[in-house]
Amino acid sequence: MIEINLLRSSLDKERGLRQRCKSEAVVVLCLFLGLVLVCGFVWVDFERTLAQLHSQKNLKAAQLVELKRRHEQFEIMNRQTADLVNRSQQVIALAAQQRQPLQLLDAVSRSLDPLNIWLAKLEMKREQVTLVGFAQTRNQIVQFSRNLKGQELFQSVAVLETGKKTRESSLYPFTMNLLLMSELHAVSPS
Repeated sequence: MIEINLLRSSLDKERGLRQRCKSEAVVVLCLFLGLVLVCGFVWVDFERTLAQLHSQKNLKAAQLVELKRRHEQFEIMNRQTADLVNRSQQVIALAAQQRQPLQLLDAVSRSLDPLNIWLAKLEMKREQVTLVGFAQTRNQIVQFSRNLKGQELFQSVAVLETGKKTRESSLYPFTMNLLLMSELHAVSPS
């Protein structure tokens, strides 16, 4: 009779199976620990990236606040600049309007002998100017008229009337009409 030891073979199989299960468990455990380590590294990297993004967000928010403040200052400066440009244009327009009266007063004052002729009224309506005044003699009125005609500012100078000397006053009253040149910017002051 032949005896077969089935037990030994089943024990070897069982031992081999246990050994294989242990090695598979070790491999699964190693894989699990590796996966946990990889997930841990990924998590740490994610947290670090998230912290960097939060700090960048805070920095960008501070920069945005600064940019908004600068933009407001820029808008204020633009409004002030526009206001100054508008005021400057108004001043230029007013100065252009003052050129004619200033040139008129300059021409009259250069033609006038202040010791002998006095002006009581100077009225200007566009290019028409009326002078009312007093002189010690009629010759001084004529000389004043000639002086005004010598100015390049006037197209015509006309003495409208001269009054007589009165008892109350030793002066001769006079009225003159002057017609200004239409283009005063071409006239240069002398």
